[in-house]
Amino acid sequence: MAGIDERWTAQVVKGAGRLGVDIGPEAADLLAAYAAELLAWNRKCNLTAITDPMDVAEKHMVDALAVVPYIPKGSRLLDIGSGGGFPGIPARIADPALSVTLVDAVRKKVSFLKHAARTLKLGGVEAIHARAEELSEEEGRGQGYDVVTSRAFSAMDIFVPMALPFLKPGGRIIAMKGKGFEEDLENLKACEADFASRGIFLATEMIRYELPFCGAQRALFVITMGDLP
Repeated sequence: MAGIDERWTAQVVKGAGRLGVDIGPEAADLLAAYAAELLAWNRKCNLTAITDPMDVAEKHMVDALAVVPYIPKGSRLLDIGSGGGFPGIPARIADPALSVTLVDAVRKKVSFLKHAARTLKLGGVEAIHARAEELSEEEGRGQGYDVVTSRAFSAMDIFVPMALPFLKPGGRIIAMKGKGFEEDLENLKACEADFASRGIFLATEMIRYELPFCGAQRALFVITMGDLP
């Protein structure tokens, strides 16, 4: 696809490196193939409002890779509200040992996720059309994941209670947030207080970062029950 070329790949590798993520040649090629599929499918179904290839490189691929240092190697990961596959697919490309479940309530998005995983030959990736609240009741799902992620998905007082039933003991929730994340922090504090009143204590670390080329501010909220490992 036009715009997904060596310059594009170099931009992703450079940007990821600035966020502490090493992307080798094979992973870089997979990310390029993924971006091409995303933009091709976006012509017929609304997967992303970002359509310039270089913007996709930074605002989707590099941004999604920011989560990688906080996901233990070989984890079982659940990505709620995965949409076009962020951050789940880039995280799986960066760490082939990950087992990734992508969940979205929009069927056409899940069709794309299945297509992308099949086309890129990404083993250990499943895409499910469901609401997360319903999925947690399935056998093997509750307390079945090391990490639960979301990216610009919902308010923290909605996402955290939704994610907690999926976590194994010692697991972590990672919420990726864009501009306005200060509001998310206040919302999370209220959520923590509510859980504490019920005897459930959450430990949160907020990691600020900026996209390496445009300078946009971002934050990760890494949440565990008790102290971070």
